[in-house]
Amino acid sequence: MIEQKTKQFTWDYNEKSDILNVRKINKKSDGNAELGDFTVDFDTKGNVIGIEIMNASEFLGQVGITKEELAKLNDAELTVTQKNNNMFVWMILRLPHNIEKCIPLPTPIVNEQRQMAVT
Repeated sequence: MIEQKTKQFTWDYNEKSDILNVRKINKKSDGNAELGDFTVDFDTKGNVIGIEIMNASEFLGQVGITKEELAKLNDAELTVTQKNNNMFVWMILRLPHNIEKCIPLPTPIVNEQRQMAVT
């Protein structure tokens, strides 16, 4: 497992445990929510700052990403959009051979009191 980073994100994929982590650099988690194989980390304001995917090759295999490609990721980042009371999170992965995939991720809803609800 080798940790990689860009100016905004750090990521690592462990082939043995099949876990992919992507998170913002220099942000500390103030809480998280688990959704099956996904753990979403939040900062003190309820912003998504990271995500961990267990059984990553199984989930990402559904969009044609292999375990071997995950091991050779060139770049990874998260894009978060909030509209009304909905949060949309996408993971952007840049794979070998200049292939880029944008994958929507399941995301919990965080209300104003910072309680995390899984719906």
